[in-house]
Amino acid sequence: MSGLHHRVNPGSGYARVFWAVFVSLALTLAQIIGGLLSGSLALIADAIHNLSDAVSLIIAFLARKIARKPANETMTFGYGRAEIVAALVNYATLIIIGIYLVYEAILRFSNPQAIDGWMVVYIAGFALMVDVVTALLTYHFQNKV
Repeated sequence: MSGLHHRVNPGSGYARVFWAVFVSLALTLAQIIGGLLSGSLALIADAIHNLSDAVSLIIAFLARKIARKPANETMTFGYGRAEIVAALVNYATLIIIGIYLVYEAILRFSNPQAIDGWMVVYIAGFALMVDVVTALLTYHFQNKV
């Protein structure tokens, strides 16, 4: 085993995933509240997107742990397919969310609402910062686990 493996704390990647999920869920809550207060379907859509990101991180994390289990008598090829199933669940969820958001957008065309644009701008700026932090956290996790 190389010296690098001795210096990397295996738990550090898990803490990064935890914080990435936590930050995504906090942003989701802020965007839902902001979307409801401002009347912005775009903020609510991004909140749902962030929620799906957090759930995707959890699913991918669990699938990765399962996929690393060794083969046994009942699973002679191992558990590698867990990651494929996780990807399928994530993609199916995104498609369902997309269909729901198209439906909501069509309803908004027939019943437009006033939107507090500055609130949307402030929350979107905050969301951009959170997304950058989440990307950095998950990028480092990917390279350490």
